[in-house]
Amino acid sequence: MFNDELLEKYINTFLGYGNQNGDICFIGLEEGIGVRNQILEENPELGFKEVNKKLSTWMEMGETQVVDGRDFHLKTNDLWHKETSDIQKTWEGMIRTILSYENKDCSYSNILNFQINRLGRLNENHSLIEFRPLPSKSFRGSQWFYKFFSKLNYLRSKKDYEDYITNKRIKLIQDFIRTSSFRFIVFLSIGSHFRHYWEKISNTEFKNIQKDFLVCPNNKFFITPHPTSYPKKESLVSGGLKEVYKDLGQYLRELMNNSK
Repeated sequence: MFNDELLEKYINTFLGYGNQNGDICFIGLEEGIGVRNQILEENPELGFKEVNKKLSTWMEMGETQVVDGRDFHLKTNDLWHKETSDIQKTWEGMIRTILSYENKDCSYSNILNFQINRLGRLNENHSLIEFRPLPSKSFRGSQWFYKFFSKLNYLRSKKDYEDYITNKRIKLIQDFIRTSSFRFIVFLSIGSHFRHYWEKISNTEFKNIQKDFLVCPNNKFFITPHPTSYPKKESLVSGGLKEVYKDLGQYLRELMNNSK
């Protein structure tokens, strides 16, 4: 069973990885689970073990809102921070944005090196945080294993969990942004369901500027497609999903240069 006191503290506190005083903050919906769907349905204890390891690591690292992403993932036996790693697809979009923002080439080797050595570090120029704190395998909650390993009433179903945490997390993230020095906030997932959350967090509306991302009037908040989404290629102004993040990075760099 989970230590429910620690689990609840994690839910109410933890946001993600990186530097709160960096230039860019990426905000996703939630982390995933490494166990495959069918295996997780047959053996939910594997999901419990993965998340419980995250909880104990977070406690060991001081129970703060953000931690060093590389250190955290290496402590949880992560597969993505070793020289033999492949590129993680969600992270790739964010890395392309940052490399482009830094006016660097988005080559395979540069992306992989960034993932292994720079992504989500406390001394870097960015943060990666999540709207929902608990890793989840299914958007609809069909592999919601928390109900088996916690006595917290709001973890009986994913819907109960979402109803309980949504307003709390909106305020938590608003406070995090207000006390930070980010130049830019990038929300990952452009659909109307997600956009509703992003508009509440940012307290603004977004406009179409004939690019593959949306922009708010003061050029601080942006919404992009999720890096693992599958938009039709012909629907993208940039011609491909990988180019979306490169274009965004260039746009942010131009905004930064024009503000000097």
